[in-house]
Amino acid sequence: MTPATAGEIWLDGKRADELPPEKRGFGMVFQNYALFPHMTVADNVAFGLTLKSLSQDEIKRRVQDMLRLVQLLGFEDRYPGQLSGGQQQRVAIARAWVAATADAVR
Repeated sequence: MTPATAGEIWLDGKRADELPPEKRGFGMVFQNYALFPHMTVADNVAFGLTLKSLSQDEIKRRVQDMLRLVQLLGFEDRYPGQLSGGQQQRVAIARAWVAATADAVR
């Protein structure tokens, strides 16, 4: 992580830039999508959830829910290099969204 050289980031009245990424409660989609090329779509989306105390069944369910939301069901076993740019972007969005909402109760 590269520290900021100036400024602060506040979220809900708390300073977020001093927290480790897993404690911030939100995700980011980088311009280059930052997908792991050696991981499948499902594994890329599940990545942030593996840091949480969720069962494998819960992780799988949440990944499926996100892939349904971004209209990528059926792409679970593909790799980023096998996707179009728009599909890669949707994987990055799903990964950020699923990790940011991991603590939400359904």
